[in-house]
Amino acid sequence: MLARNEGGRAEVRTSPLHGRGLFASGRIPEGAEIGVYPLLILSHADTETLKSTRLYHYVFYVDERADGAVRCAVAFGEVSMCNHSPDANAGFEVDADAQTVTLTALTDIASDAEILIDYQDFAEEAL
Repeated sequence: MLARNEGGRAEVRTSPLHGRGLFASGRIPEGAEIGVYPLLILSHADTETLKSTRLYHYVFYVDERADGAVRCAVAFGEVSMCNHSPDANAGFEVDADAQTVTLTALTDIASDAEILIDYQDFAEEAL
């Protein structure tokens, strides 16, 4: 599967928040799909190995076992450049079966605004 960015709605630019970020290339209405991106889902063991690398800051969490071990996935495409905000203007949904992550506007996003997601329970760990 190739990454699907609906109508070129987003692009990577320099972010005032943290290095690079994802920005709206035009107005994105609330509820609009920004893009669907393929995932490479890693094993629990690979996820543990990844924790000591820089790449760990760019993964999406897939699931957690009863013992607390998590599995993560590397997303392909510009979605991996989304920065964190507790006041996010976009949300994401990981579909482990389809091996995709879907990015959707939670609010109207103005042209040139940074597209921000809430890293949720993993914000402190990822930042």
